[in-house]
Amino acid sequence: MTRRPSRLLAAALAAVTLATAGGAAAQGKPDQGAAQRRAEILQAYGGRYDGPMAAYVSKVGERMAGAAGQGGRCTFSVIDTDVVNAFAAPPGCDIYITRGLLALIRSEGELAAVLGHEVGHVAANHAGRRQTRTAITGIGAAILGAVTGSGAIGQIANQVGQLTVLSYSRDQEYESDTLSAGYLASAGYSPYGLVDMLAALQASDQVEAQASNASAEATPVWSRTHPLTGDRIARALAAARRSGPPPALGAPDPYLAQVDGLIYGDDPAQGFVRGRKFLHPGLNIAFTAPEGFVLANSPSAVSIRGPNRLAAQFAGPVSDSADPTDEAYAVLRKVVGQAPAQAGQAQRTRINGIDAVLLPAQARSNSGHVDVGVAVFAVGRENFHFVTLAPAGQAPAFDPLIDSFRRLSAAERAEARPKRIRVVTVRPGDTQAALVARMAVEDHAAERFQAINGLQPGDPLRPGDKVKIVVAGS
Repeated sequence: MTRRPSRLLAAALAAVTLATAGGAAAQGKPDQGAAQRRAEILQAYGGRYDGPMAAYVSKVGERMAGAAGQGGRCTFSVIDTDVVNAFAAPPGCDIYITRGLLALIRSEGELAAVLGHEVGHVAANHAGRRQTRTAITGIGAAILGAVTGSGAIGQIANQVGQLTVLSYSRDQEYESDTLSAGYLASAGYSPYGLVDMLAALQASDQVEAQASNASAEATPVWSRTHPLTGDRIARALAAARRSGPPPALGAPDPYLAQVDGLIYGDDPAQGFVRGRKFLHPGLNIAFTAPEGFVLANSPSAVSIRGPNRLAAQFAGPVSDSADPTDEAYAVLRKVVGQAPAQAGQAQRTRINGIDAVLLPAQARSNSGHVDVGVAVFAVGRENFHFVTLAPAGQAPAFDPLIDSFRRLSAAERAEARPKRIRVVTVRPGDTQAALVARMAVEDHAAERFQAINGLQPGDPLRPGDKVKIVVAGS
């Protein structure tokens, strides 16, 4: 969550529509709005990640675009988010890859395979031959849908901004994989890069599913927008084998030098999720979710999901708002929209030395009543707020969350440090267990180490090899 002013239900995501093909660029005319559209997409998803890595991605991407006959017309941007994803945003050939996916990639060939896959979607005009899927990204839909499990999304969340998410068919994914394999060969890369990349994505999906208890809402973005199946990997492997055996191991891949030092996980500018804690040193705030809840940070808000369809979202700061009570009612109106609802009495209080306003309400959905809560905290001249949603009668489950909102302690400030990818050389006697012990992650350290290095449990490590680990640092 960034420091820029934002309202929970008018986040930057609401301003971005990934349009279907047919615009000026698709018709061969200059696209005057291209730069603004790119800026909006980057802002919505986490901002641009600049520096040597971004330049390297553009270099590899242009090499693949040239192999696809798209040379000179594609842009390649790195998005500053730990979400694992890559996508093409039509019209034109604007390709985006996330910092989270770069942390997973292990070679230049894998990077080329991902970028080639997205260029393949553009070259095959998949945007013009598919249906788009609309995902409502505000709390009234993404959260309320999880709470009610019903068709109440349209009823409760019709005021919430929308983001059109590109969703490809299985045949389109197969076609783009085939095109990417051809581009790899033409550009001088091994087609096994595609096989390795798909396997790495599958391993990452499995780790994240374990970490989130296989929650449907936590399914990695890549799998939602690019259905990842064993059949895709088998097809890619068969195509690669037709080109010959895998290349022999040689000098360290140039990619490893580029990824060394890459931020892993949350960006300091957006705050940190540490288990059930959210810490934001720039805003000097923190809170802790109850046991059994999972946090997910984004540029505009923090989503909080718990058992029994309990869900919440935290956002701010809002520096242009008036009285916190007015803010609470304004947020409630945004959440409820046109749905039948009844608001309770707003209560002014102090929580951990911070002025707060608590506003309970109840809305009616297709499947019954939903408890809605808004808690606004006034920190200096800025307001922060939670919105909580629960099946009727379960709202008290959020009391520990609201009561945990606080200013950062000195210990929490020390804890709020970014993590980075470091490339280390395997020494004689090193084992997976020894390197896993150096991983600065909260959970599934062994599985995450294996995923970012393409290893299976029990695989031996050879002295002199380069591997990635995650370390705490500045």
